[in-house]
Amino acid sequence: MCWRFAKRPKPGYPPPVGFSRYLLYVCGQIGMMALTRYFFQWVIPFASEGGGTAPDGTSIALFSAAAVGLLFFAFRIFDGVTDPLAGILSDSWVQRGKQRRSLLWFSCLIPSIGLALVFAPTAAMSPMMRWALLGAGMFIFFVGYTFYAIPYWSLVDDYGGSEETRRRTLSNLLGAGVLIATAIGFIASPLLIENYGFFTGALAFAIPCAGLMMLPYFAKPPDAKPAVVSDNPEHNALKSLKQALSHRRFLSVMLLFSGAQMSFTVMTTSAVYIATDLLSATKGDVVMLLGPFLGSTLLSFLLVPAAARRFGWERTAVMACLGLAVVYALTSGLGMTVINSPMTTAMVLFAFGGPMAAVMLGLEAEAVTSCSREQEGDLTSIYFGVFNFIVKGLNGVALFLTGILVDLRVDYANLPVRGMGLTAGGLLVLGVVGYFTLRPRQARPTAG
Repeated sequence: MCWRFAKRPKPGYPPPVGFSRYLLYVCGQIGMMALTRYFFQWVIPFASEGGGTAPDGTSIALFSAAAVGLLFFAFRIFDGVTDPLAGILSDSWVQRGKQRRSLLWFSCLIPSIGLALVFAPTAAMSPMMRWALLGAGMFIFFVGYTFYAIPYWSLVDDYGGSEETRRRTLSNLLGAGVLIATAIGFIASPLLIENYGFFTGALAFAIPCAGLMMLPYFAKPPDAKPAVVSDNPEHNALKSLKQALSHRRFLSVMLLFSGAQMSFTVMTTSAVYIATDLLSATKGDVVMLLGPFLGSTLLSFLLVPAAARRFGWERTAVMACLGLAVVYALTSGLGMTVINSPMTTAMVLFAFGGPMAAVMLGLEAEAVTSCSREQEGDLTSIYFGVFNFIVKGLNGVALFLTGILVDLRVDYANLPVRGMGLTAGGLLVLGVVGYFTLRPRQARPTAG
């Protein structure tokens, strides 16, 4: 029924897919990433300000920001180990003749529960109770995230099949879902926190996001590829994991996109401090920075598939990384008036980063599925598992570095905040350097 209004496909395009199927699919990414962005954006401010306000007007810290960043890093490493395991489970599930999408039902509620626990500590609790809630929440959140995300992202290959354009569209939708979730997070979460506090804001995200994460199950197209039953799925899964870890092209591409993910984590957390410390604005004014960024990114998603076909997704991603590194580095100079006012200058600069961010977000799943298809068999989830394992560990490093910079604000005022943009830009450059260092010499960026 959802397909009845689809038009006849043009040459080179996939069979018709109705809008409602795509909408159901992207809802999972919106829900999952809205939870993630709330966590990443506010866990450090929650640590340093979540205890309320003292009589002298200063914020009461619940935790050390650097300690929370270190704990986050430790849990990301621990949780990252589960990513390849989730990939093995997902691919083995399919190799037994079962539908991968059914795995979503087992995990769609868990991340929301974890998010609520992370932001549950209060100043009235003992330090031990605060750390217990924070640690348990992080563990539950990231384990649930892993066992939902790996099967969900792998549906790009299940639902797209051999149709490259449809796979690229689904991949682009995953990037758009990140963007929409980020917009929701930066517009709604500051208002919720200012009026109701961190915990109520977390609940306001957790409940509807759990519902959104159920919807991709219903997005399966009629012509989706069937599961292939294997005689020995455990052996195949372990062999697939070894293939992924020894696939140099995949590992080089993974470093490229990991640099982008790390920089996005830094800037997501830093946006609050750029607004309040460099621009003398409020937390609610973060939307003034990210509104232009998100708007230009959203418009640029329309061009990402065409750019990938024209220049190849690898070459397009490399150029986008370098361009975004320049934009992020320039944010270190915000506070000066170049165009009308300091805020206007910041808005224009953030808008320039949108097209490059759209490329990195829109091509990530395309990169993983393209690399996995170079091997025999259904290895998509294992490739996503390895990719997520590395990204989680490196994102932990990124948040730990940001936590250190936040703590340094006490002694060095605005200088650490200016260093956040330089850190984000430097991480993108390191990703590009790692890509060219590890990429097989005979391999060239793909032309389509």
